[in-house]
Amino acid sequence: MAQIPESPVATDNFENPTNLHLDLRNPRAPDETFESEDEVIDYLVDHADVEELIQSILNSGWLDYEPLILLADDNVVLEGNRRLAALRILADSELRSRLRITLDKEPEADALPAAIRVQRVPSRSAARDYIGFKHINGPFKWDALAKAKYAAEWYEEGGDIKQISRRLGDGHNTVVRLVNGWKVLNQSLGSGFDLEQTTKKSFPFSHLYTGLSRPNVRRYLGLPDDDISAVLSSDPIPEDNLGHLKTFMSWLYGQRNEPAVIRSQNPDLNKLVDVLGNETARIMLEANRDLDAAYGQVEDKQLQFSKALMNTIKQAEDAMSLVGNYDGRADLMNAGDNLRRTVLSLHAAMRRAKEITEAGNDTDGN
Repeated sequence: MAQIPESPVATDNFENPTNLHLDLRNPRAPDETFESEDEVIDYLVDHADVEELIQSILNSGWLDYEPLILLADDNVVLEGNRRLAALRILADSELRSRLRITLDKEPEADALPAAIRVQRVPSRSAARDYIGFKHINGPFKWDALAKAKYAAEWYEEGGDIKQISRRLGDGHNTVVRLVNGWKVLNQSLGSGFDLEQTTKKSFPFSHLYTGLSRPNVRRYLGLPDDDISAVLSSDPIPEDNLGHLKTFMSWLYGQRNEPAVIRSQNPDLNKLVDVLGNETARIMLEANRDLDAAYGQVEDKQLQFSKALMNTIKQAEDAMSLVGNYDGRADLMNAGDNLRRTVLSLHAAMRRAKEITEAGNDTDGN
């Protein structure tokens, strides 16, 4: 029988929460840089439902259901920052005032434990299996960006990508896409892309790591397209293509006064991928940032006609349902006459096209 490997996490002991430190490198916030523990608390209050946890502790007392995971050398909390932040806030009325958090009642003794259960590890890497299991695929999942940063740092510290994939419970290709997306995002940030200047409040990271798996995108950025399952190097975009990278990130997320051209991943990302495979369409998009117009250069013309015809029929039916509200205005009657002539011309042109097609088919048959 195979032996279970010894856990790098030490046995439980207890520590006064005032001796613990919040993690300035908290992987829950991959796109943030913290200079102080106060900044970590501010972030967790805004993004991690700390107030909900505070109310639970206030009403039910501190439940020591699992230990906080600490770095052995300095008592930095690797796992449990949200719980430590809640305890800090409960114990500090001035901090509550600064955060504008009001309690229903004053905390009782069972909500302010003098010691809490902890486990110490010698390094961040030693705790990765535990943290990855709980947060990346457990009940408190991180978003894709946090997951990508965590996997990329693990890989850069010498982790094997297949092993990382197994430990995180994801397929190999999924983890490779996340890691590659993180690498390209960081290169774009170093090349002038600004996360504070995007046109959406959220940051849909999946646009980037999904796009990077498409051959047209990889060719546009100068990435190899022969093996999309391989992990990219650091700063993988060639210097000559950094301008394309900046433009591509702007298309995905917007930048300053340039709104994103991707409104939703489906269908807009697929449209962008197709546009990048057509030089005329790509140049048009670069010139006017109109994705629909650029896509019109590559979309099947017969499909375009079908869509336009169906839309026209729908609009005419909508107008017909409202015709009882027509008040006899002469300008609207003129518009109706123009519509009638246009429809007749359209029908005649379609009939001629049909006859030409049928004649060609007869000729081919003979």
